[in-house]
Amino acid sequence: MFSGNGRGSLDSLPYVLCIYFLVLGCESIENQRDRFFTQGNEALESQSYENAIIFYTKAIKIDSDDAESFNNRGVAKRELGRVYEAIQDYNEALLIDNEFWGCLHNRAMAYQEVANWNKSIRDYDLLIGHHDTSIYHEAKALIFSESKDFNRAIDEFNSVLAQNPNDAETKINLATLDFYLGNKKRAAATLEDILREFPNAAFGYNTLNQIYLELSSLDLAYRAIQQAIRLDPLNAFFLNNRGFTYLEMDSVVLALKDINQSIVLAPDNAWSYRNKGYYYYKMGDFTQAIRYLKQSLEMDKNLKGAHLMLGMTYLSEGQSGMACQSWEMALGLGNEKAQAYLNYHCN
Repeated sequence: MFSGNGRGSLDSLPYVLCIYFLVLGCESIENQRDRFFTQGNEALESQSYENAIIFYTKAIKIDSDDAESFNNRGVAKRELGRVYEAIQDYNEALLIDNEFWGCLHNRAMAYQEVANWNKSIRDYDLLIGHHDTSIYHEAKALIFSESKDFNRAIDEFNSVLAQNPNDAETKINLATLDFYLGNKKRAAATLEDILREFPNAAFGYNTLNQIYLELSSLDLAYRAIQQAIRLDPLNAFFLNNRGFTYLEMDSVVLALKDINQSIVLAPDNAWSYRNKGYYYYKMGDFTQAIRYLKQSLEMDKNLKGAHLMLGMTYLSEGQSGMACQSWEMALGLGNEKAQAYLNYHCN
């Protein structure tokens, strides 16, 4: 989000503003600042982020109270993955203008990106106090979901729904949170109703697949993920979930095809490596299973189900001590299935 304070917007006309100053006897130093600022915007629009930073820095050197250049330089830095530096620029802009709402939104998103959720929520609350819009409530809901504060997430999604009663995505998110809270059958029934109303909501079918897997209703799980893939055939996450569904159905050849395609499309998705490890476990290749399961946990140490599967694999390898350690970790992450393995094999 670029500055919305007139000169800073890429949709505004910075040269018109500069001409206005010139008519009033604008000093050449201000004209030079605005020229660098405009060049920065042009570089930003063309995704030449390093050049944009150079031009905004030149504008700031001329005018250290140029909040818009600080904000837009922060945007360029965030695009380059330099999020903490971007936050510093947003801070500078907000010290200059504490009602720079576009910049405050940028900072809220940056804090969210680095998982500084408390500060992100604080900024979104300030934004809501200025202008109550569903965008900010949705952002807060996603933060609360990520931090597993599901009840507060539900409150925020309900605020979104109050402003947008026909928002399919929000309805599906609320059903998903109901599932996370353990209300599996009710969440499935709610999703079925939503999908009758919004039959093209692919991610709704994907969530329904996950719920039916938890309920061990493999036919319904397969039907749901097929609908998701029909709507979005190259979605790596849907393909991976169909691969896992095939594994549960013992269709291992089809499973491996989907999982491998998923990894090609999204090589950073830890779930795909977990599922590939599970594939090798089912095939009896425990060395490969351990390799892929450990790789998935290196990518996400809290990955659901991975510690449980790793324990099962270690047990099959005769490494009962390592198995018990894995199940202890699984239990610590809230996987209740691990308790049965611990009771039977480790006590």
